[in-house]
Amino acid sequence: MKTKVLMPRLWKVYQKTKQTEKHTDLQAYNLEQRKLLVQHAVTHSPFYKKLYTDNAGKTLTVDTDKDFTALPVLTREALRANFNTIRINNYKGVRRRTAKTSGSTGPSITVMHDQRNPETPIRWRILEWWGVQPWENQAFIYRFKKPFWEEVLSAFRWWPTQRVFLAAADLNQKKLDTFVKRFNNIKPALLQGYVDVVFEFALYVLDHNIQLHAPKVVWVTSAPLFPEQRELMEKAFGAPVCDQYGNTEILLIAAECPEQNGLHMMHDRVFVEFVDEKNQPVPPNTTGRILLTDLTNYVFPLIRYDIGDEGKYLDSSCACGRTLPLMENVKGRQAFVLKTSSGLTIKGEHVMAMFKGHMKHFKHVQLVQHKIDQVSLYYIPRALESAQQASLLIAEQLELRARKEFKIKIERVAVIERKNAKTPLIVSHL
Repeated sequence: MKTKVLMPRLWKVYQKTKQTEKHTDLQAYNLEQRKLLVQHAVTHSPFYKKLYTDNAGKTLTVDTDKDFTALPVLTREALRANFNTIRINNYKGVRRRTAKTSGSTGPSITVMHDQRNPETPIRWRILEWWGVQPWENQAFIYRFKKPFWEEVLSAFRWWPTQRVFLAAADLNQKKLDTFVKRFNNIKPALLQGYVDVVFEFALYVLDHNIQLHAPKVVWVTSAPLFPEQRELMEKAFGAPVCDQYGNTEILLIAAECPEQNGLHMMHDRVFVEFVDEKNQPVPPNTTGRILLTDLTNYVFPLIRYDIGDEGKYLDSSCACGRTLPLMENVKGRQAFVLKTSSGLTIKGEHVMAMFKGHMKHFKHVQLVQHKIDQVSLYYIPRALESAQQASLLIAEQLELRARKEFKIKIERVAVIERKNAKTPLIVSHL
């Protein structure tokens, strides 16, 4: 009730979100939103005005999907270098929030979010799929501790709903025990956090035989999810896992429903393309580079943004009845690759395939390419013998895949390198 009374605008947006319209109607709505966004960007953003003007001085326009796919791509490098000109001229008069990427896949990028179109209603929609209401108690595992004033403000905003937080950046036994106690006291309907840190907490629960209240769903994001990670999380928490795809630039792109036949793309809020090397659509059920267009960000337009991920559009419908299109769970980032001296590139999705079935043996594991012919596999074991065997098998497969152009040095360590509290599977220093 408090949500409806004190957040009426957000509640109305939530009620109007589009998820069961006819496929053709949803497609038409998405195209219309892209037309409006491009027109706005050309008018108010110096960067897009220049980008979308041809050599004859004519400004590109969008009337069809074909027109849209003819627009130039926004690269991460261009985004990083043109912050001041991508944002609209009159941005100071707009409610906005500045956000910065973690830098785990390269130099950090700064963007702005348009707070006139917050992501909260879409978050509520995803929670509703799993039977969770906004006012139910919730638990979160973040990378960093929230400032004290932010926790106080959150407690006031959501009272009488209770929320508990765990910061992964400085975990210790006392903080874990305190979080478990508070978790069981408030009995949250939701546990949400980043894949790696939720997995770390799941292993702690399993390895210490902790009895934990079962939430309705465990929502994970920010990294590819291995099948055995999902399996161990569900065992630890006694709840299904919802894999959600998003990033700092665009927070809520796609998410699983309980059918778990792929991720529903938020087609009323974002346009997701899967393209080839010429930036043109690949056939359905074919892996392509992901380009993102945020349909709701009018203060800092992101149009055909090459996020650096690869994915696959699924040409199928979901038994849940929602018409939001489906994509396959993201398998890896373009930045997460290993390279050899002959020019061979081993993509993240192929590396992930070699780790499949082995993640349960590690608390943490990471591949680091120091030089073109020098790769290390660092691991923190759950059980020493099984982790040693798993690491040998992974190294053998990777060396074969690399045609023996590099040899992998295996090393058990006490600490794994983190980037802004993230633990990426692959780190390249090339």
